[in-house]
Formats: sequence, C-alpha cells, structure tokens
Amino acid sequence: MKRFVAAMLLFAAVPSLALAEDDGQDFLSLMRKPKARALAQRHIDNAADKWDGSVFCTPVDDRADARFNAVRDYLEAHPDDLWRPQRYLIIQGLRSAFPCNKS
Repeated sequence: MKRFVAAMLLFAAVPSLALAEDDGQDFLSLMRKPKARALAQRHIDNAADKWDGSVFCTPVDDRADARFNAVRDYLEAHPDDLWRPQRYLIIQGLRSAFPCNKS
C-alpha cells in the first residue's frame, strides 16, 4: 500500500513540473530567435491583455512591436533579475516602458 501511495504522489507531482514557468534568461533567449518571435509575442500579449490599462498603458499604435521591444529592452537592462519568472519580468518591462498617467 505504501508503494502505491508513493507512486501516486510521484505521478501527481510530475505534471506540475512540466508546467513550471521559464525564467527571464530562457525567455530572453527565445526573444532573440527570429523564428520564435511569434511565440514570445504570445507570452507578452497574454500578460499584457490581462493588465493593460491598470498596471501599465501600452500605446495604441504598433502595440505588438512596442510591447516586444519594451520587454526585450528591460530584460537586457536588468541581467541580475533574469532568474525571476518570465511573467513577472514581462509585467515589469511593460510597467517601466508604459506607465499609466493617473491624473
């Protein structure tokens, strides 16, 4: 019975490891590959669509390029933070480049 429980616990833990998020170093490497730009852009847009207008305010014109460049520039300017999760770094990059003017 103990072996069965141990096997079930191990089986339950394996899928969660596959869902672990990449860090900033992995994401920056992805962004630097021309063929992977669309994939990187989807990650950026996914995070941006959830927080745009409240945490940051991206411009209407050339939104995809502006977001991509802002995140890439942030990652390149903050190499000491590349150990952090990619979603956190995407949001920080967008916040840094596109603060909302709350008047």
